[in-house]
Amino acid sequence: MTTPTIDHIGILVPNLEEGIARWSRATGYTFSPIARYRTERYTDQQNPHPHFHDARISFSLQGPPRIELMEATGAGTHSAAHLGVHHLGFSGVEDCAARRAELAALGVGDDGISWDAEGRILLWFTDKAALDGVHLEFVSTLPGPVVADDGAPLPRDPHTGRADLWAPRTAAAQVRR
Repeated sequence: MTTPTIDHIGILVPNLEEGIARWSRATGYTFSPIARYRTERYTDQQNPHPHFHDARISFSLQGPPRIELMEATGAGTHSAAHLGVHHLGFSGVEDCAARRAELAALGVGDDGISWDAEGRILLWFTDKAALDGVHLEFVSTLPGPVVADDGAPLPRDPHTGRADLWAPRTAAAQVRR
């Protein structure tokens, strides 16, 4: 079992704008414009049926590992009950289903999975109870459902097809910010 280098450290904050300001002052880091990981196909221990999940996020420019700030939302894996260090993130995982099976064989369960329309895992979180209160997040190489904070599509990185949080926004989108 080979695990890639840690790409980011996810930190759950109660208010994303305040979190960005606080973490920027404390670290000197620059954070991306706010985006949303928005999907209709998310499952977790709180609700094992596919449901809507809308997480507001921002990533540091500095890294790796980068800092991902996420605003607390809902009652499941991203609720305010889990503020602080949430996960260690590994990006570019070729086969999330195989990685999930490998860890399940070691007794590590999951608590949070995002699926695409074809049923492929886009990302998944381990159960934090298995790893001393911290999730591991495995992010596939497939493009995920990341949009701008206002719901508008984000430009795509031409090499990966993934949303580019750092791409310049149109003038109309910048005015709405």
